[in-house]
Amino acid sequence: MLKNLVSKWLLPKVISRSCESRIPRSGEEGEKVNCFVLALDRDNEPFFVATGFEKGLLTGLRWNGERYAEEHTVSIDDLNDGNLRITHYYGLSEVIYSSVYDLAWNYLSKAVYLRIHLYRYISSAHQYFFNKKKLVTKKRMELIQFMMNDQLDREYNGIGVIDLMTKLYSIKWVLHPSADEQQNRLELYLDSLVESGELRKVNTEYVVTGKAISTIEKYEEEERRHTEAVKLQKKMVSLTILIAFVAIVQSGIIKLPVLLDLAPSNESHNNQIQPTQKTRG
Repeated sequence: MLKNLVSKWLLPKVISRSCESRIPRSGEEGEKVNCFVLALDRDNEPFFVATGFEKGLLTGLRWNGERYAEEHTVSIDDLNDGNLRITHYYGLSEVIYSSVYDLAWNYLSKAVYLRIHLYRYISSAHQYFFNKKKLVTKKRMELIQFMMNDQLDREYNGIGVIDLMTKLYSIKWVLHPSADEQQNRLELYLDSLVESGELRKVNTEYVVTGKAISTIEKYEEEERRHTEAVKLQKKMVSLTILIAFVAIVQSGIIKLPVLLDLAPSNESHNNQIQPTQKTRG
């Protein structure tokens, strides 16, 4: 059977690179990880995890209800009796295969790994340009408005500094050169809003209070009045310039060219054709 042939050829290669019990998923150690976990589930419950391969049999540990502890063997033919799950921990990425054929295709073509490297390259480029940008702190009122809108969209009220930084700058802020400085600056802003009553601190999270709404409404009203005052001032300046211009024209300091003259000129009158008169003979 083709599936058994593929399994006998490929599974020993996979199991020879089985993961340790502890798999680093962050930092430099996580980036160096390159191992597999071959597991078999039955009846939607964990059943078996392979640690070795001998003469067509998978050796490993069986689930005892709490953890993988009991030594057990599974024949390649029995892999069909359950849900096979092969997880490749490739650096900080995880690739999950649900069949031997899927594993074989990507093992030979490297298609999924090419996509991973392309994604890492693009992410690295985005991070590089992101690090070149300055993390701009939102102004006090902008921060209140952002947190209020965000709180209305969540099922819970409070939000921590880390989550708020991620919402403001995306997860890329973690690797930014000024990440710690920006986090400290944001905490100072949040603490000042707690003191003025727009926020309430519950343990390590910040919750927007009802006072924030009145503060925002007052700010928007002041902004509206300021905008109207600026518009009125511009209109007054334009009107003043127009009045001054008209006064200068009337005083004769500036003479405008005549655009239309309705009075007939003498020259045009003399150039009219006169009727000829015959002399009497």
